[in-house]
Amino acid sequence: MTSLTRRSLFTASPAVGAGIGLLAAAGGARAQSSGSSSISSNFNGTPIPGGDWIWFTAVMKVQGLGSDPVTIGFMGSIQFTVDGTTYVVPVPSALITFSPTVTVATTTFSGGLWVTMLPLSHLAGNVMLDACAVQVPKPAGFPGGVQPVSWQGMFFCMTPGITVQWQWAAGVYTVFNPDYNQLGVKPVDDNQASMYQNSNHAGTPEYYEQYVTGGARGGGGSNFTGSESGTAAVVPFPGSMMGGGS
Repeated sequence: MTSLTRRSLFTASPAVGAGIGLLAAAGGARAQSSGSSSISSNFNGTPIPGGDWIWFTAVMKVQGLGSDPVTIGFMGSIQFTVDGTTYVVPVPSALITFSPTVTVATTTFSGGLWVTMLPLSHLAGNVMLDACAVQVPKPAGFPGGVQPVSWQGMFFCMTPGITVQWQWAAGVYTVFNPDYNQLGVKPVDDNQASMYQNSNHAGTPEYYEQYVTGGARGGGGSNFTGSESGTAAVVPFPGSMMGGGS
């Protein structure tokens, strides 16, 4: 773990690091054509003890899909201030592919990226966009009511006519695993499209459900990701995450 100082980079995995320094734009209902987007929301009033983990997840719905495969790239960061100290959470980048040859939705963490593979159609609800776990500093922890908490990032897609509507959430866990492939992350809300055939939200760490507690944007119990923020719509930048043109 990186020691936390003013303007600290707040990390939970050696693979985390892409997405620092992106330009943010105000989130809203109108789609933004630059590919950049930002959503600000608040934590609830429950304090978070030092040593607990905040599990940030972002989800999305996509408009404009046709019959051909579509890959969307995303890279971003999260920022908030606690007691005068600003923390920046560098979130792993993500690649999300909708394909007519995929029959079972999956999410894995590979090469420092979240890689989500999805059927092209017949998906109910949201799908996994991105996620990041951060451990709250000991011994002080975080007070309740931290605000604003902003997740900003850039979307990329080589396919024209795509619009993304996205949200983020955050839950708290007393025990967690910074090895993201040991979490069993559910890739979709849909209760039939993945191996996790239940009503949990996309982004749920299925193997750690028993450790969820109140705090951030969650109330514990069966709320494994926390309440979702408002929605922002964005038209991805017409290129690849590596900077290629359309």
